Amino acid sequence: MTARPSHWTRLAPLFLFFLFPLAARTLRFGVIGDSGTGDRSQQAVARAMESHQQQQPWKFVLMLGDNVYESGNPDDFNRKFKQVYQPLRAAGVEFHATLGNHDRRHSKSRHGLAQVEDSAFGYVGRRDEYVYVPLPSSNGKALARFLCLNSDAWIEELENGRVPQTRLAQLRDWLQQSGQYRWNIVFFHHTLYSFVQKGFFGLHGHGPATELRQVLEPLFAEAKVDAVLSGHEHFYMKVRPQHGIHYFISGGAGRIRHGAELHHPQVEFAAETLHFMDFELSENELKYAAISDRGEVIHSGTILK
Repeated sequence: MTARPSHWTRLAPLFLFFLFPLAARTLRFGVIGDSGTGDRSQQAVARAMESHQQQQPWKFVLMLGDNVYESGNPDDFNRKFKQVYQPLRAAGVEFHATLGNHDRRHSKSRHGLAQVEDSAFGYVGRRDEYVYVPLPSSNGKALARFLCLNSDAWIEELENGRVPQTRLAQLRDWLQQSGQYRWNIVFFHHTLYSFVQKGFFGLHGHGPATELRQVLEPLFAEAKVDAVLSGHEHFYMKVRPQHGIHYFISGGAGRIRHGAELHHPQVEFAAETLHFMDFELSENELKYAAISDRGEVIHSGTILK
């Protein structure tokens, strides 16, 4: 005879929800940038990600561009992305990417469209710019919203003396809805703030995309965007808040470039090491950590809402 569930058994899930309400309102995710080398460095970071995720599971991983070096050739998708992160994907971790400049170079990439159309990269609606809203909710609002932009396409237009009006109108429409979400986070490849050393032959890094910053930052500040995540520079950097916005650079999931201004007054912390990032969002806190390919926390902190 099959035993009927007790009164407690039926009520237990509801009781646990009210007993531990914050657990039901927590969102954990990973972040990687400039990952797609296909070499030992990328593999080392991926293995560290697997170990970390087993202890503190992620719902998804954001990819900050240059997902497939050197040119975004679709022939490299398996070796430099799908196979490397297969254990994470098999565990149910979703990936949601943005395009980097290296993802749009090969003729087969079709300016990145080949990657956008491949469901494994998680471009929502198969569009190069999209909104991603994962559960859970908080006091009637979605806990977090993630806005993906194609910064390389923006810069391409700006360098030709044009503002991408269609993209700009879409972004403004998205940002007008920011009040519906507890946290608003934007991610794209190029950095609006980056502090790199100057050498005899120029900068030891890309430096900030200042023209793009002039267009985007006033919109972000007005909409009270909480954080902006970028790659492009091959190191980790947490910039001190600018106009109330927290800027992160995470571009060390596949290769490292030396030259970060480690002691610049606008730099909260920087490190030239292979790494990925771990984020945990709750109603009133955004906890972050940069973790090396050896699984060591190299920087961490908490942003209060």
